[in-house]
Parts: sequence; C-alpha cells; structure tokens
Amino acid sequence: MELAEARAKAAEYEAFIENRLKMDLKSVLDQREKLLRQIADYMTLKNNLLAIEKNELKAFKTLVNLGSEFYIQAKVPDASKVFVNVGLGFHVEFTPKEALSFIELKEAHLTGRVNELAETANSIKSRIRTMYTGIAELMKLATINEEDGR
Repeated sequence: MELAEARAKAAEYEAFIENRLKMDLKSVLDQREKLLRQIADYMTLKNNLLAIEKNELKAFKTLVNLGSEFYIQAKVPDASKVFVNVGLGFHVEFTPKEALSFIELKEAHLTGRVNELAETANSIKSRIRTMYTGIAELMKLATINEEDGR
C-alpha cells in the first residue's frame, strides 16, 4: 500500500471516528447524565419523605423551584399525600410510604440503565482506541513499505 493510499484511508477512518463514534459516545454520555440527575432528584425526594415521616409532620413550609433555580416559599397543608413524577409526564398521588416504595424501585431501574449506558460508553471508547491503533499501524506499514521501495 502506498503512503498516499494509507493517508487517504487514515483520513477516512478518522472521519468515521469523529463523525460517528464520538457523536455516539456524546449521546450515550448525555443520556447517562440525564439519568443521574433523575436519580439525584428521586434521592432528594426520598430524603424529604423520610424527614417528614421521622418528624411526623402534618403540614410544613418549603421552597419550591419554579425553574432556572428560581424559588418561592410554599405551604404544604397536608403531608399525607404526595404527587410523584412516574415518567412520561405522569404524576401519581402516593402516601409517603407508597412513594418510598416506588422510589426504591425507580432508583434500581435507573441505576441499572446507568450501568448499561456506562458499558456502552466503554465499548465505544474501546472501539475508538482500537481504530486509532489501527490507523497508527496502517501508517507505520505504509511508511515501511515506502522506505523499502526506495
């Protein structure tokens, strides 16, 4: 293989890495980050519910995030029921005990999904490393062949 052909092939492989594999990796890592934020939100809710149960609160005041980290004070007159986002835009009314049970299941599910995405990300990173190693070997062989042809 001539050096010019090897360079063209190397450029093709590098374009594949940049345009496909790195984009796939970014997508997987973004999905994983989104799931980790959801887990953190459920853990916060779990801690709040445990505090409500521990302190036997019937009513309380809290800060509510309206979005963009803009908070207002809210009064919760009845802490015997809570609405929990169960996904796909649906909220279900639970007792605190039911909510805690749901949160345990949801956390386990999300953690499993995070682990799957981590494995996928590692697989993509491995393919990228392998392709870069292959490109280096290709260029090395082409250089040796060119030097031998002199």
